[in-house]
Amino acid sequence: MRRPEAFSLVLFCGLAIGMLGLVNRGWSQPAPELPPPLAPVAIDPVTVSRTGVAPFIVSQTEAAPATPTPVQTIIAAPPSPQPVLTAQAVPQTTASGAPDETALRYFAQQGDTVRLQREIERLRALYPNWQPPADPLASDFTPDQDIIKIWDLVTASDYAGARAAIADKQAKDPAFVPTADLLETISRGEAGVELRAASDAADYAKVISIAANAPQLLTCASVDNLWRLAEAFAKTGNKQRAVDAYGYVLTNCTDTGERYATMQKAIDLLARADLAPLLALEKTGTDGVGEFEVLRLDLARRAIAASLEEGGEKAQADDVTRLAKTTETSKNPDDLRLLGYFELDRNQPDDARKYFEAALDADPSAASAEGLGVALLQLEEPTEAEDILADYSDENDTINQVYRDAAAAMLALQPRPTIKDNVLSRIVKAGLDARDPDIAQELGWYAYAFNQPQTAVEWFETALGWQADLEPAAYGLMVAANALNDTAKVEEIRRTWGSRSVRIAQFGSVSGATFNVPLPKPRPVHATTQVQPVRVAQAQPVVQAQPVVQAQPVVQAQPVAQYREAVPAADPGSGGGGGGDGSGGGCQVYRPPMSLSPSAALSHAWCLMDLNRPAQAVDHFQRALDSASQSIRSDAAYGQSLAYIRLGLADEAAVAAAAAPISDKRAVELEISILTKKATSAYDIGEYAMALNLLDQRAHYAPERNDLLTLRAWSYYHLKRYREAERIFEAVAATGYGDAVAGLDAARSALRSAVGS
Repeated sequence: MRRPEAFSLVLFCGLAIGMLGLVNRGWSQPAPELPPPLAPVAIDPVTVSRTGVAPFIVSQTEAAPATPTPVQTIIAAPPSPQPVLTAQAVPQTTASGAPDETALRYFAQQGDTVRLQREIERLRALYPNWQPPADPLASDFTPDQDIIKIWDLVTASDYAGARAAIADKQAKDPAFVPTADLLETISRGEAGVELRAASDAADYAKVISIAANAPQLLTCASVDNLWRLAEAFAKTGNKQRAVDAYGYVLTNCTDTGERYATMQKAIDLLARADLAPLLALEKTGTDGVGEFEVLRLDLARRAIAASLEEGGEKAQADDVTRLAKTTETSKNPDDLRLLGYFELDRNQPDDARKYFEAALDADPSAASAEGLGVALLQLEEPTEAEDILADYSDENDTINQVYRDAAAAMLALQPRPTIKDNVLSRIVKAGLDARDPDIAQELGWYAYAFNQPQTAVEWFETALGWQADLEPAAYGLMVAANALNDTAKVEEIRRTWGSRSVRIAQFGSVSGATFNVPLPKPRPVHATTQVQPVRVAQAQPVVQAQPVVQAQPVVQAQPVAQYREAVPAADPGSGGGGGGDGSGGGCQVYRPPMSLSPSAALSHAWCLMDLNRPAQAVDHFQRALDSASQSIRSDAAYGQSLAYIRLGLADEAAVAAAAAPISDKRAVELEISILTKKATSAYDIGEYAMALNLLDQRAHYAPERNDLLTLRAWSYYHLKRYREAERIFEAVAATGYGDAVAGLDAARSALRSAVGS
């Protein structure tokens, strides 16, 4: 059967008028009991197919969804054809009485085969003995240039100009009658422009009204109009009509890309339950794979991800099975991590561990290591977790927290493990950088277990300095002080804490009493391993002659070069001399910004940046901006911008950079960093076109790294620009970059799917 567009307009209008008459007569059958005015009326699907009109147009005044009815059976009788179409049956001839072939040959020149066939059928209907030219492109025909001009205006969507040209032609040649196809094309184009404008303005009621009065817009040749109408239905609460609109496309239209895009749009606007009848219209390719398999997989991902949210609906077993089966061959790290967290949520850490291990093999990244670390902690294997997380602990705050959980749990293991010096050093550094009181108190208990009570005292005091109400650290300090026979400190702790802690109040009062070593408190996001408490007394060898606390890194007076070029001299008379930060005591002890001079605050801020504490550094850089010295203010503006960038606040970084004049070199560095952060943020929220625009801006200042090239490729991928995505993924994957390898597979899969279907 030909597509509806292949029929002549004469037949179209005749059938449309006949269809309306049949509606009014009830299809020559006993008149059924009609629903209230403006409600849907049953229409014969065959007649609908011949007219090429989508069968779900509703009255523009309809306010609520109708009772669901089969696809192709809900349409309100459209209005009578516009008077302008009454000219359709008048033959258009030349002076010799032969049919005017101008439009036919114009369509041939334009390569418009649909309209060419339609014009041939129209002329045959009007002139039964007429035969179309063997070669419509032959030069033996002299076209009417006025008609050529009219069609050029129509092709350029200048419908007002086309109508004016028709009027001019009729003024010059009163015998000229425009063809029905021309008039219908102009009317359809004008209505289409109006419909799209209403859709772009989110005037969904107007979209439905226009479609109800111009059903000729709703054909497979203008599938965008169908999409817009479906969106209008969905946005106005008529979900069933939206399903019918999308279902019409999937039932009648054959273009693979349009069918796929139709399902994508439906997924974005409709609930999962409403998608079932649309997915049922899926076609299977020669390879046995459904055309919507990729979308079904994406739906499964969404459902599983939604189930992990607070109060999320439980994921269906079919979704989990589908995604799990896919990962067996795709090894997609994102899917593997998603399944890993799903298993953790189901309290199946061993299954989660397998998924995260596979993800780490496919994508050795912080994201994969973080998931595996959490699974190992739930499996009470903190030593393995610490080892895996160590290489990625500085990637972001979240994985750093998980690493510290693993480190604290490893220190608390019973029997106490003998930790290698390099591992112990990195745990100490992590604790100091984050000012983590749990790690500090666990280092205290660890030192005490290895007969280093003085080191233990120092770590317990450090923990209390970071969290003054940490009772386990106060108790540990009492135990270690008692081992050192420091009775005064023991009693001081008893006086301070006795009213808040029974065990501190009763310490030493019960003969033969023993006490337990506390474990680190579970964190709200990642549960730490809970092991049995251990006795303090341990017959273990001393592993460190000097107290562990003395292994702290020395803060340099000059911040590292990656942050700034040089620390400006102190303001005269500022009193900021002394320690490396101008405060006389280093930056590990908190100093209120306003207690420092501007130059001392600047040094203190850079010191905090060296310790990766940008949130505190922001306030100290702000204080430094009060300086009368332009060089100090310039350094402060630059430093505050860097601090905001580290915190992920690109807009604040841009504002900070304008607080004081900075050098061109620094301005370029900041611009690169800010654009990088903005591009990443845009991608994270799904604004892929914006991400590409920001990456293009960044490219003016610096070449793109592999991670940004990969982000660019994924942006193209999500915008369905698979060829461009493939080229970039291929280039980056050649360097061995893991994320690009996975992206290349995804892009090629999408291309194969598009070609195969």
